[in-house]
Order: sequence, then structure tokens, then C-alpha cells
Amino acid sequence: MMVSSLVLASGSSARRALLEASGVPHHCHPVALDEEKIRLACQERGESLHDTALALAEAKARLACQQVPAGSWVIGADQILDLNGEAFAKPLDLEQAKAQLRRLRGKAHVLQTAVVLMRDGASMWHEVAAPCLTMRHFSDAFLEMYLAQEGEALLSCVGAYRLEGLGIQLFASLDGAHDAVLGLPRLGLMEALRRAGVLPQ
Repeated sequence: MMVSSLVLASGSSARRALLEASGVPHHCHPVALDEEKIRLACQERGESLHDTALALAEAKARLACQQVPAGSWVIGADQILDLNGEAFAKPLDLEQAKAQLRRLRGKAHVLQTAVVLMRDGASMWHEVAAPCLTMRHFSDAFLEMYLAQEGEALLSCVGAYRLEGLGIQLFASLDGAHDAVLGLPRLGLMEALRRAGVLPQ
């Protein structure tokens, strides 16, 4: 049983499902953050996409800390698709999704996946996982079928794919933890929550 309130500062259904499947009681509190402003500031400072993902996760958690009851433990998370140092954001429409998938076809990319645990605005723990995924050389016919079947659900996904759905068929290999691909590396997070007394030892 939790001894403190645990808040997930995200509206991601995948992250919520991962916590629920792990038996971690929590509630969701998505925040409205100007992510592009933070990305641009990180870029101007010459920061890596690893550090940019961490900065975004921290910013989300810090903003949520200002909006939830004092003493709450807050999880912030963010993910950036890294293709040889080039960042891919969520596509704005299906045409952009198609263009992104064509760029990624037959190539390996990394998902810079950051997670932060904060309390009252102070960072207590963080981790950045970097699973590597290789897309297969799928046909244009498959791509058209995939876009038609998945539809606008893809617009909420970095890289325009959901591995928990039909998107798994886009890939040839995956090197890294599956939960990190979905946006929330859990093992380190749960250990941090145990140390904090939020989960039982």
C-alpha cells in the first residue's frame, strides 16, 4: 500500500497501463507544457537528445509538482526518437507520419526515454534508457495499409508507430527493454519508489 500519493504527469495510455500492470497505485495528472520551447533551448545550448529528453521529463514533473498536493511523488517522462542525432517529433498529420516512416524504413534508431521522480519540485531520481529499434524494409503497400488501419491514433506517437499494436510489424529487431520502448522504464523506477517508501520493500 502506498504511504504517499503518486502522480503520473502524463496522459499516455501506454505509461498508465504499464504502471497498472505493475500493481503501482497512482493517478494521472497530464500537464500542458511548451515542449518545443524547451527543445529549442536545449538545441541552442548544444545539448544531446539524451539530455533533451531528460530536460523535458523534468519540466513536466516540476510543473505537475506545482499543481498537485504538497508531498506528492511525481513521475515525469518523455521520449525522443533519435535517428543519428536527428530528433523526430509526433507527426502533425498522416502525410507527415508516412514521410517519417519512409525515412525510418530499413534503418536503426534509438528512443531516448527519460523518466524522473520528483517531490515538491526537487528531483529525487532519474534514468534515461536508450532502446535501439531497427525497421524492416516494408513495402509501400504495407505502409498504406498500416496508415489506413491505425489512422489518427499514430499522431500521438513519436515516430508514428505503436509497438503494442500493428506497429510491431514494422520492425526487424529490438534491442532494449520493451517498457522503455513504450515510454516508461519500470525496474529502476520501482526501485526508486521502494527507496522512497512509496512501494513496500
